[in-house]
Amino acid sequence: METIIIGQGYNIEEDSSVGKELVKQFESKIYDSFTCLVAFASYGGVTALTNYIKEGKANGMKIKVVLGVDQKATSKEALEEVLTWDVDARIYHTSSNNIFHPKVYLFENRDIFTLIVGSNNLTVPGLVQNIECSLLIKDTIDPSSVHDDFYKYWKGILEGTETHLYPLTQKLINDLYKDKVITSEEQRSKRYDDGTDKKEETKKDAVTFKKATIQKFPEGFRPKRLVKVKQVKTTKKATEEVEESVRIDNAVLIAEIPKAGNRWKQANFSQNVFEDFFGATRGDNSYKVKLTNIKKDGSLGEVTESQSVTVKSKNYRFELRCDETNLPYPSGNDRPIGLFVKEDAQNYMYQVLMPSDDAYKKIRDYLYMETANQRGRKDLMRRHIADVEAIHALYPELIV
Repeated sequence: METIIIGQGYNIEEDSSVGKELVKQFESKIYDSFTCLVAFASYGGVTALTNYIKEGKANGMKIKVVLGVDQKATSKEALEEVLTWDVDARIYHTSSNNIFHPKVYLFENRDIFTLIVGSNNLTVPGLVQNIECSLLIKDTIDPSSVHDDFYKYWKGILEGTETHLYPLTQKLINDLYKDKVITSEEQRSKRYDDGTDKKEETKKDAVTFKKATIQKFPEGFRPKRLVKVKQVKTTKKATEEVEESVRIDNAVLIAEIPKAGNRWKQANFSQNVFEDFFGATRGDNSYKVKLTNIKKDGSLGEVTESQSVTVKSKNYRFELRCDETNLPYPSGNDRPIGLFVKEDAQNYMYQVLMPSDDAYKKIRDYLYMETANQRGRKDLMRRHIADVEAIHALYPELIV
């Protein structure tokens, strides 16, 4: 038997987290079953596992998920994302005062199991950033192991015979939301992740606490997030500005945009950015992505389809259609910088920063710091794929 304490969020240099362990177990591809019994779930926590769940399913993995919906700590969007997994998913809820509060992740095959049990909810802070502690147990499956005890205790829930279990459906989610049992991701996040739902801006704290370093995401842990954006919509009756939720990846490309004659709206990229970030293929000019410009007032422009272009000079391009690319290319040494926010494999939002923009210097300094060791000619365009949190810290006005 192997036992490991998974500390998280305290000794940052240890770089250990339940999120990291979950990725490790999924990527090992040695298990044919995954069971998750968790009290609280957020959209970010769920989406961080989506690709692993879908890949596991494609390889025949059986997946069972039981989530709690108490204390409004599981969001509507999180449950809807679980629904897209198309697995055996249920909620546990009663009208009593006691709540469903376990945090259990179990991987199994015919011979062995890995059980993770502790304090980690299925949220981004819970899986990576909070100060948490869990125990990982890896052992063979036999009547004398803790695996047998686990199945005996949770028999009703694991077999689906428990009367307080409800199969997850869109109707159930809608009804829970209507009855205010669950809330939106925005409200859940304000309360549990940000702690800002009840804090008055004018209130002066009696005690001032120091800030601590927040643990970074481990490799392979890529949660998505929801952001509110302003969109101008025109109907037959009227033109109005509405707010909508947009689901985005955690990756943001920062890229200098070179001058290409008088058509600098044809943004050039390196081959690895062209293929790895945008999903295009060298030489295939039939590939298209959908680009939405983020205007400087925070609203979104129209969605435009942009065709990939490969040219003999080893430049790889997409066309940008926004106010900035209609302006003359800047004089001097400062180049325009594009911020490309990935929504999914073929949908991207972007904003072009000009040297005169307020956020330009911060973003440029960050880009040059991250690419300080870039090899090649000094005039090469600088490109860096950053975590969305890094961009938000530098440029909070951007809607990521």
